[in-house]
Amino acid sequence: MMNEPQDCDPYQLRNTVLQLHSNDLQAELVRMRCDLMLQQNIWREQQQQVLHDNQLLLLALFYAGAVNVSTSAQLKKSVHDGQCDPLTQMLNRNIMQDRIHQAISLAKRQHTAFALLFIDLDNFKPVNDQFGHSAGDAVLQQVSCRLKTAIRDSDAVSRHGGDEFLLLLNNTKHQRDANVFANKLCQLLAQPYQLPQGTAQLSASIGIARFPADGDCAQALISYADAAMYRVKQAAAVNTL
Repeated sequence: MMNEPQDCDPYQLRNTVLQLHSNDLQAELVRMRCDLMLQQNIWREQQQQVLHDNQLLLLALFYAGAVNVSTSAQLKKSVHDGQCDPLTQMLNRNIMQDRIHQAISLAKRQHTAFALLFIDLDNFKPVNDQFGHSAGDAVLQQVSCRLKTAIRDSDAVSRHGGDEFLLLLNNTKHQRDANVFANKLCQLLAQPYQLPQGTAQLSASIGIARFPADGDCAQALISYADAAMYRVKQAAAVNTL
């Protein structure tokens, strides 16, 4: 014989159901809180990774900038060293020949003239003999400074070798302009040279070649100016006898 079902208290049933829903909600809240904490941890890790990557990127950019500055400086130095005489910081022979070629091309296009001066220091060897080669180097450096201050931006000056220099005097309208300039250079270079070992007194012999009258290429002009310089030096030697 089956037992008859007992009557259930509806209030108790409702409370039980509500308790079950409440437990489900609490469990869901716990799960959501855990998910949020997990997401926050993931976000923090990602932020830390981003900060770390940014720091590495900044370091890389800083290093790249430093390398670029260093490379640019080395490139400029290499270009400068390839163009200049290391002692006087004047143009070297090869670059000066290029400048003369450019001056010839420009003068032909514009139908103008220019002068090339070959400068040789007189009595330079006694400076080395009396004071030493370091003193001779100091004199050459002082000569370089004097020549650089005497020229215009459009002109050029180079150390041709030893105590010889070339000076490109662009756009000289008259032959006498180069002669007047050469005389001023002789006076400038004849001023005493102050050295730690004492005072050196030199003079200079200057030969002049003019384009287009004395040659139509760089080597021809240099040779003509060199020969003219020796004629000036020989004439000065004769006059001192």
